[in-house]
Amino acid sequence: VGTLRSSLKKRKRYLVKVTYPRHFPHDAPVVSIVKPVFEEKTPHLLGRKRPCLYRGTNGPRNGYDPARTTAATLVAWTALWINAYETWKATGTWPGSEE
Repeated sequence: VGTLRSSLKKRKRYLVKVTYPRHFPHDAPVVSIVKPVFEEKTPHLLGRKRPCLYRGTNGPRNGYDPARTTAATLVAWTALWINAYETWKATGTWPGSEE
């Protein structure tokens, strides 16, 4: 569990939790953003707490690779997701590819 600070709003904080599953490293760790609570309509969010960080079915270049993905990688991806979320809140458009 740790806190990530917004890159756009310096006082804004996100409480992030990384949970290792029972079958790690074969199953990917689960990243949750505990606080704040997100709106239901938030894009790229699973169940209002789990940011969609990668494509799970397109191979290791687009998803979790147990040989190369670490908790640090997932936290970095979460920081990028938070930046995209804040950009979406400010502009109404999610940055990057929607594919």
